[in-house]
Amino acid sequence: MPKHLMISVDWFGPYATAESAHVAAKADYEDGLYMCIGCCDQQTQAQLQYIGISTLLYKRVRIGRLHFKKIISDHQFWLGEITTAEPPGKKIKVSKSTLKYAEWLHARFLNLPFNVMKTKTIPDRSVTVLNRWFDTTYDNISERPHPDWPDLIDFPSYGLPARAVWFGSRQEIFSAPAYRLNDGR
Repeated sequence: MPKHLMISVDWFGPYATAESAHVAAKADYEDGLYMCIGCCDQQTQAQLQYIGISTLLYKRVRIGRLHFKKIISDHQFWLGEITTAEPPGKKIKVSKSTLKYAEWLHARFLNLPFNVMKTKTIPDRSVTVLNRWFDTTYDNISERPHPDWPDLIDFPSYGLPARAVWFGSRQEIFSAPAYRLNDGR
């Protein structure tokens, strides 16, 4: 069994449009994550909608992406940068495993509506993701962008409960072994 993987993600934003996030991604990022927040049809409050990864972030964060079109108001785009080292060993895929697992934990345990494929299974290894948020100047710590976005997502994988933790406020526990989502998936 591989050792536990700890991933730290620094998120930068908010960017009000896909275009402004695209410009920032083109100037300052190579690979990374992106999170979309906003309202879709018949939603009255902004929600976490989609997380994605890319080896060339600016190519994925652009106007016209299908998921971005579904978010009709209260747009926020956050760009994420992995700040921990990639685990050692042979690289099999183009995307870094830290990107893949950070996306997987967010999609699965936050039940993001446009991340259908990543919510169907649990990760294949033990992993924890720590989120930190900064403003668009990259210097100042920012407030949590959305109350449903936790500081920490922990998936121990060896029969222990997975957890989403909001420092200083709450914790949500997902029971092993099924790690069932709240909506019964």
